[in-house]
Amino acid sequence: MEVGRYIEENRLRNEERARKYDPVTGEGSDTCERREFHCPHLGIYHHMLPFDCFDEPIIKGLQEYGSVKDYLHAVGLKYTRANKDLVYREYVRARCRHDFEYTASKFFYIKDKDPRNPKDILFVPNRGQRVLLKAIYEQDKQGLPVRIIVDKSRQIGFSTLIDMYMAWKQLFVLRGMNAEIVAHVENTARIIRGMYSKMIAKLPAWLLGLPDDTKLKLSPFERGNKTLIVKEIGCRITIGSSEKPDNLAGDDISMVHFSEVALYKSTTQNKPDQLIQTIIGGMAYLPNTMVFYESTARGVGNFFHSEWLAAVEGKSNFKAVFVPWFYMDLDKLPIRDYKKFVESMTDYERFMFKEGATLEGIAWYRKASKAMKDQWRWKSERPTTAEESFQSTGHRFYPQDDVIRLRKGVQDPKFVGEIYGDKNWGEESVNNLKFKEERDGALQVWFMPELDAARSCTDRYVVVVDIGGRSDQSDRSVICVFDRYDMVNGGIPIVAAEWCGHIDHDLLAWKAVQIATAYDKALLVIESNTLESEQTEGDHFEYILDEIAYHYGNLYSRTSASKIIQGVAPRWGFHTNRQTKHMVCDHQKKVLRENLYIEMCAEAVNEHDYMEIKPNGKIEAVEGKHDDRHITRAIGVWVCYEHLNQPKRIEPRKQKELQGKTTINESTI
Repeated sequence: MEVGRYIEENRLRNEERARKYDPVTGEGSDTCERREFHCPHLGIYHHMLPFDCFDEPIIKGLQEYGSVKDYLHAVGLKYTRANKDLVYREYVRARCRHDFEYTASKFFYIKDKDPRNPKDILFVPNRGQRVLLKAIYEQDKQGLPVRIIVDKSRQIGFSTLIDMYMAWKQLFVLRGMNAEIVAHVENTARIIRGMYSKMIAKLPAWLLGLPDDTKLKLSPFERGNKTLIVKEIGCRITIGSSEKPDNLAGDDISMVHFSEVALYKSTTQNKPDQLIQTIIGGMAYLPNTMVFYESTARGVGNFFHSEWLAAVEGKSNFKAVFVPWFYMDLDKLPIRDYKKFVESMTDYERFMFKEGATLEGIAWYRKASKAMKDQWRWKSERPTTAEESFQSTGHRFYPQDDVIRLRKGVQDPKFVGEIYGDKNWGEESVNNLKFKEERDGALQVWFMPELDAARSCTDRYVVVVDIGGRSDQSDRSVICVFDRYDMVNGGIPIVAAEWCGHIDHDLLAWKAVQIATAYDKALLVIESNTLESEQTEGDHFEYILDEIAYHYGNLYSRTSASKIIQGVAPRWGFHTNRQTKHMVCDHQKKVLRENLYIEMCAEAVNEHDYMEIKPNGKIEAVEGKHDDRHITRAIGVWVCYEHLNQPKRIEPRKQKELQGKTTINESTI
C-alpha cells in the first residue's frame, strides 16, 4: 500500500472512531436494532430506542397519542405536573428494562480508571466493551441462554461490562436471579463485586418501583460475607475463587462470571473443568441464564484455551468474542510527520494496520512495547489477533504463524464410524472389510480409499500408529492415514483418515492392519516404544509385531533391507527416542514452515500448538496435554518425504494384475 493510501485510510478510521456515541439518545449505538422515538413534552427528541422498548405500554401510548397531555387524557388522568412526572418516571423505568446502555450511562456509577480523577463516573461502555455487549444482545434479546467466552486485551474493562450487565438483569429485567463471580483468587472476585456495591449505593430507588427514600445496599446473606443480598429485590451475589471453591455451587444460580479463567490452577484435587462443571452443571439451559468465561489468554493447553478452540470450531454452546488492543482508544500517540512514520513501519506494524489499528495507535504500541523484555508476553497481553493472544512462552516449538496456517486445512470428517472384517484379529480380520457409520465411532475419514486404476500409484498410502494406554485416563492410541497421490505431480501429502481411542495393544495392531489393508495395503509404520517398554509376557512386542509381519507384507522396519538380506533379523516399528524424536519434529517444523502437508483434524493442529521445548531440551506437550496425534503426523510426514521415494503412477494394465488381492465391501465405502 502506498504512503498516501495509508494516510487516507487512517483519516477515515479516525473519523469513524470520532463519530458521536450517546447512549442516552441512542445515537451511534450499533449493539442492537433501534427505532426512532419522539416525545417533545418529555424533552425527548430523535431518541433511538431498542426495538423491544416499543412493546412497553407507556412507550406505545406516548407514540400513539403523540403528547403527554393526550396520553394522560386517554388513560383518564388530568394533565398536571405531578402526573407528567409520573409519566416520565414510567417511561424511564420502561426503557431501563430493555436498554442496558441507557441505564448504565444514566444511573450506574463506577470508579474512573484515570487516577487523576478521584470521583466516580457514570458507566458509558467504550468501543471494545460494545463489541462484547453486541454479542450478549445477539443471544439475550433473542431469548437464548447467554454463553460467551471472551479472549481479551488488558484494560478494556470486560469485567466491568459483564458484572454491570448481570446487575442490570437482576435489578430491571427479572427479579430473584442469583449470580456468582469466580476469579482465580478471592480478592479479585471481591474487587469485582465491589463495583456492584458502589453502583447500587447510588442507584435511585424509584427506578425499581421503591419509595424514594429507600437506601439500597448489599447485605450479608445468612451471616456470611461471601454471599450478599439486595433485600429489597431478593437477588444474591456470591464470590469465590478457583483456589477455594468449597462455598461455590450451581444451586439456584442463574448467572455466573468466571474471571481470568486462564489463571485457574490445576491440582490433583481441583481442576478448572471440574470446578466449572460443578457450578454450571446445575444451571438450566434456559433464557435469562448467563455464563461468561473471561480472561487474558495465558498460553495454550489450559482449560481456557481448550474452551476457546471449542467455541471457535462450533463444538460448544459458547460464542467466542475477541477484542484486540487497538479498541482501547486511549492507547494512541500524536504523529507529527505521517509520511515519515509510515515509511518507518515494520512488517508487523503494517500487519497491525491491516487488522484495523490506526497509525496513532501503532505509534503508542511501538513506544510501549519497547519497555517489555519479553515480546511474547507483551503480545499475549496486548494481542492483535486471538491466535497471538495464546502465545505461551518464548519456548514453543512450532512458530504460531505456522500453526495458524496449518489450521486452514481443517474440515469436518465425511465419515465417522469403524472398520470391520470377518474377525477382530488374525488373518481373517482383513477379509470382507467394511466401513460402518457409528455416531461415537473412533474412526474419522476425510477421504475414503481410492483403488480405481485412474488414480493408482506406487506407495500411495502411509499408515502410522502411536500406541497409547488401555484406560480412559491414559494416552490414546492413534492410527493416522496419509495419502501421497498428489506427490506424483510434485504436490503434498494429506491426512485421509484417523482412528483414535483406547484398545488392547494386540487388537490395536490388527485394527491398524485392517485400515492399512483397506488403504491399498499401505506401508504400516508402528511407533514401537510402548510395546518395547512393556516387557510383559517375555518379548511381548516381538510377538505382536512378528505376528503382524507374518500376515502383512508391508510393515515398516528400521533394519535396512541390505542387512535383512544378509540374515539380520528385522526390527519392526519406528523407535522414538530423543534423537529420532528431534529428527522427525525438526522435519515437521520445516514442513509447517514451507506448507508441505495438509492437516484435516483440528485436534492434531491443537497438539502442534501445545508442543514446547522443556528446560531439559526435550520436545513435549505443555503440562496436562497429549501429543499422540502430533507424533503420528511428525513420523508420518517424515516417512512420506524421507523414507519413501516419490510415488509414480501405475499403468492400468499393471493395476489389473494387482486387483483382487484386497477384499473390501465396496458398498459400504
